[in-house]
Order: sequence, then C-alpha cells, then structure tokens
Amino acid sequence: MDKDSIFEEVTPEEEEQMINRTYEFISKYGLEDAALLILFSIKPMASLGGSLGRFFLGPVTPFIGHREETLISTFEQSKNIEKLIERIEKKRREKREKKDDNKEDSD
Repeated sequence: MDKDSIFEEVTPEEEEQMINRTYEFISKYGLEDAALLILFSIKPMASLGGSLGRFFLGPVTPFIGHREETLISTFEQSKNIEKLIERIEKKRREKREKKDDNKEDSD
C-alpha cells in the first residue's frame, strides 16, 4: 500500500476472484444481455468511474472494508472489463451450441 493512499493494492488473484464473482452473479440472475450492454457502454470511461468511486467512497473506506475497494480497483481497468465481457460471451456461445446440439438430437 502506498503511504499516501488509503486504498490497498489489489493482487492479480483478487482481481480474478472479483471477475469470477461478478460473472457468477450476472449468470445466476440471467443478466448476461444487460451486463454486456452496460459493460460495453462503460468500458471507455472505466478509469474515470474508478476515480469517482474512490473520491466518493474515500471518506468511508476505512469503515466499509476491502471488498468495495477491490471492486473499484478491478473494474477501473479496461482489461478487466474486457475479461468479463469475453467470459460472458464465451459462456453464451457454449450455451447456444449446447442448445443447438440438443435441438439436432431431438430432430
């Protein structure tokens, strides 16, 4: 952690865990299409969103814990948003292919 910052550094493992947990949440509620729309929309402004999140959460960060901080740090990086988009699209393709295979088997 930088001595001038109240935010802790997020490790690559923590980033990957946050991407996985976010995907699981999206998948659990069937929000893949909505998530893709939002992710593609916010991706160009990800670093700005991270800065704004830090600005508004800064005063309460010591009280809310590391989880929210990890969320902000992970998704303020466009590469992590892209990883989440790719994971959603890959799983959608797999589901579609499985559905097509089942449809062919029943015909």
